[in-house]
Amino acid sequence: MRVAIVAPRPAAGTIGGAERAWRGLRAAIEAHTPYDAELVTLPVEELHLVDLVDAYRRFAALDLSRYDLVVTSKYPAWMVSHPNHVVYLFHPLRGLYDTYHLSRLPERARLREPVLDRVVQLARRPPERSRLDELFAAFDAAVRTVGREHPAFAIPGPLAREVVHHLDAVALDPASVRRHLALSRTVAGRPGYFPATVTPHVVHLPADLAPDPGPSPSAEDRRRAGLFTASRLDGPKRLDLVVRAMAHVGVEVALTIAGTGPDEDRLRRLARGDPRVRFLGEVGDAELAARYHRALAVPFVPADEDLGLITLEAMTAGTPVVTTTDAGGPTELVLNGVNGLVTAPEPSALARAFEHLASDPRWAAGLGAAGRRRAAEVTWEAVIAAVLGEPVSPPPTASGRAARPKVVVPSTYAIWPPRGGGQLRYLHLYGALAAHADVEIVSLVNPPRAASTVQIAPGLRETVVGVSPAHLAEDVRLSRATGIPTTDIVAGRSIHSSPAYLDALARSVAGADAVIVSHPFLLPALEAVDGGCRLPFVYDAHNAEADLKEAVLATNPIGRELAAWVADVEGRAVLGATHVVTCSLEDTEALSRRFGRSGDGFVVIPNGTDTARPVPTPEARRSRSEAWRRAWARSRRRRPARLEPDPEGVAIFLGSWHPPNLDAAEVVLELAAAVPEVVFVLAGSHSDHYRARRLPGNVVLAGVVSDAAKTTLLASADLALNPMRTGSGTNLKVVEYFAAGVPVVSTPFGIRGTDADRRHLLLVDPEGGIDALAGAVRCVWDDAEGAARRAAAARALAVERYDWRDLGQQLTEVVLDTVGSTGEARSGNGA
Repeated sequence: MRVAIVAPRPAAGTIGGAERAWRGLRAAIEAHTPYDAELVTLPVEELHLVDLVDAYRRFAALDLSRYDLVVTSKYPAWMVSHPNHVVYLFHPLRGLYDTYHLSRLPERARLREPVLDRVVQLARRPPERSRLDELFAAFDAAVRTVGREHPAFAIPGPLAREVVHHLDAVALDPASVRRHLALSRTVAGRPGYFPATVTPHVVHLPADLAPDPGPSPSAEDRRRAGLFTASRLDGPKRLDLVVRAMAHVGVEVALTIAGTGPDEDRLRRLARGDPRVRFLGEVGDAELAARYHRALAVPFVPADEDLGLITLEAMTAGTPVVTTTDAGGPTELVLNGVNGLVTAPEPSALARAFEHLASDPRWAAGLGAAGRRRAAEVTWEAVIAAVLGEPVSPPPTASGRAARPKVVVPSTYAIWPPRGGGQLRYLHLYGALAAHADVEIVSLVNPPRAASTVQIAPGLRETVVGVSPAHLAEDVRLSRATGIPTTDIVAGRSIHSSPAYLDALARSVAGADAVIVSHPFLLPALEAVDGGCRLPFVYDAHNAEADLKEAVLATNPIGRELAAWVADVEGRAVLGATHVVTCSLEDTEALSRRFGRSGDGFVVIPNGTDTARPVPTPEARRSRSEAWRRAWARSRRRRPARLEPDPEGVAIFLGSWHPPNLDAAEVVLELAAAVPEVVFVLAGSHSDHYRARRLPGNVVLAGVVSDAAKTTLLASADLALNPMRTGSGTNLKVVEYFAAGVPVVSTPFGIRGTDADRRHLLLVDPEGGIDALAGAVRCVWDDAEGAARRAAAARALAVERYDWRDLGQQLTEVVLDTVGSTGEARSGNGA
């Protein structure tokens, strides 16, 4: 097979990261497969729209018939036509996409000249390759009529934005592309980069810098070498943040900066007077690798970077990276406190990270070692397999594959079959870990039942043990005394009443390498069978449990006693774990503040969702909603008077039987009475709480629904609701809503732990009452275009930040770091 890697060649002849990546891909294909690969380039000028459109046209006309597979990564090269075309997207022309707003120019072109307006109208048609010649001809006529120097042809500009968006839509149309890949989750999640019906496969690109072959430096040598960073010195790389951070650093640590660029003079002025900051200028690959190898850490703090190969270059060298929460691609690789540090994008926060590393270089070296293991998982084999659509075997290691570690997870409920949010978190996160380790979940359930074991997936099994009758009786007694279910608390507090569970857990723990304490409640069981927790454990904190229990149990002496027990157990979990995994930054802060553990010991892994499922277009959603409403109406024996006229739409609320969800459901029921023209569907176990209630006629209690039924409901709903007022963690339902592409109305509390804001959904302050919430609901229908725009942005956010597969990789890194496995034991998922 002959493979063509088709790419633009900068007219100036400069070599950057993309050019190195294409050369690396060509070399990797020829090294790891029997195929021939060739780099095919055309010169491109992209500073003027006339030149850029000409480049799109030349790539569209390029004859590639002698190749069996064509791979493109950037505009305008992806305009090529080939029956076996794979797009491995690095980025489009960002100045006309996600950074266009910085120009403060209008998004839509309004031009008086008829020849220019003709181009605009053609660019607004649905993208069809068969009509490209018509657009090119109209563009040529406009250039001849108004002249090349007409301001409408400037980049950035509204005409350039509309024309390039249209050309990219033609090029990336699923009818013209066999596979869509993305360089990172950051790239995959940016609005408008991919067609709305496409969910790209993310595969990270490995660094191509050969590591320094010298001996590993000591921790003290690294401290003396200090901080090192290398990049183009321009605004988006934000080296000024790093330099300004040094003014806040109170310990003796040097900062060395390699590279050149337009921001160099400003950065030198900013650093003037601080002898610790040095500028090297341009350095060769050998010196670059040597400096990575010796450095204490590498600060890399760009603004929304696509991937950031500097991150992988440093991690490959065994040097930890310090990045920021808004850096984009680097945050997909750097886990705070596990293999590097992630801080707020503020000089003072970076300074604290630098001081911490300088004061404990051995800890810094440990982060770097974990980073090297993570970087080893990003391989050319994975890239080639994704590009070719076929597996590529990695080269054999000298020692062969190491034995898989064993990880045990005690649980207060069965996870199979999955229904609620906690079960889904177990299944997806621990299922991802099962690609690298043997994971056994030992679940305590009621009512009493015989023990059984089920193999859920390769490497993932669950042993279920029923509570004893005495255990169940204690649960019933305390639940009645407190007025709320106490099953989770009694699971640990009365664990010695269920010796069969302790026996099963002891058998499972024998030979284990680590434990995940998921929720704190069964920590006493682990302590009982493992001699006080000799095994290292990760605490997966689904919530800030002590805070939650105090809020609902402090009504009587028994409740307060139970709440105190929860606080004590949770404190032991937080302080005894190697790492504490939380669902949100808010939970991290709450647990750190309450139990006095430094924030460096926490890792935020939010709840996620499956973003690979297809998402209906707004038109298809309206059609499905109408069909659902017709079917629902037919199922009614008579039409309630409150439903005259016919309902206009469907709103959905998902939730398990959990006090915060019951509180939110009460809001939904009140809302249903205020908005009779909408059908409100309550799905999940929480809805069983209302079976005996007299409800508005436009309320449907769906009960517990299957995964397929939930998918159908989310695809048929016009609106999803999340009026949460209490709780903790990341609300799983809102992430599911985002991934399903359904417009969302929520309280600000309902999006806690996510990066969502008013660009993604309608937010309603609970202080506004039902009238404010009803107004937001009606706004979804009154402003359908705005609702669709927000839903698309929310969907993109879910793809970028909340895909279970990516989150599972993060948990895997945390657990395997705790186990202390070698890089060979971690092989399995290439990227």
